[in-house]
Amino acid sequence: MFRHNIPAMPSLKVLVIDDHEAHAQGLAELLQISGFEATYATTGVRGLDIAFGEALDAVLLDVHIPDINGYEICRRLRLDPRTANLAIVFHSAAEPVGADHQGDAFLTYPVETSHISSVIRGCVARRSKRHGALSGDMGIETAVPHRADSSP
Repeated sequence: MFRHNIPAMPSLKVLVIDDHEAHAQGLAELLQISGFEATYATTGVRGLDIAFGEALDAVLLDVHIPDINGYEICRRLRLDPRTANLAIVFHSAAEPVGADHQGDAFLTYPVETSHISSVIRGCVARRSKRHGALSGDMGIETAVPHRADSSP
C-alpha cells in the first residue's frame, strides 16, 4: 500500500454574527462539529472588528442585528479590500428584503446544519474560483479556499 504525505486541507474559518448569544454560540459549535474553525460575535461592531482583524473564509450573518443590521455589515465587508472576497451567507427567520443584498447565499430558518455547512463550503469555493479567475491565477492556489488578507 502506498502512503502519500498529502497535507490536510485547512479548516475553513467562519465568523458567526448574531445578536442572540445562545444562537450565535450554538451555530459556532455546530460548525466546529462539522469541521470548521468557528467563532462568533453578538454585535455588528464586534463582528466587523473580528472580520477586519482575522483571516476568515466566510461570515454567517444574521440580518436583524440591533447596532448595525446585517445588510450594512455586508456592505462594509464588501467595500474593504481585506474582506471583499469573503463568502457571506445570510441567515434569518424572515425572507430576504430585495434581491441585491450582496451576500453569496440567504438561508431562511428552519434549516438543517448539514445544509448550512454545504452552503458555506460552496460559497467559499465559488468565491475562490472567481477570485482566481479575476486575478489571472490559474495555478493550484485556485483550488485552495482563499482567505481574506488581514493586512491593511
